[in-house]
Amino acid sequence: MNLGGPAVLGIFLGALIGGIYITVQRWELRRRMRIVQPKDMFVMIPGAVARLAFVVTALWLAFRFTDADKYWLTGALVVTYTAPLLVQLKEFISPKK
Repeated sequence: MNLGGPAVLGIFLGALIGGIYITVQRWELRRRMRIVQPKDMFVMIPGAVARLAFVVTALWLAFRFTDADKYWLTGALVVTYTAPLLVQLKEFISPKK
C-alpha cells in the first residue's frame, strides 16, 4: 500500500478534526457533570449543535480546499473520535477496583 500526499494529508486532517471534536466534547461533559447534574437533555443541545457544526464545517473546508483523500480523512476522523469513547465504555462496564 502506497500512502501518497493526499492520503497522509487526509489522515492528518481527520485525526486533527476528530481529536479536537472529542476533546471539546469530553471537556464539556465533565464540566456539565461537575457544575450541576442536568435535569433534562435540552440543556446540552446548544453545545452539541455547535460541535456538530464545527465538524461539518471542518470537513467541508478540508474536502473543498485541500487535496486530502476523503476516505483516509473520514477513516482517521472516525478512529480518532471513537477510540476514547471505547476506552470510556470499557471503564464503565468493568471499572478498576
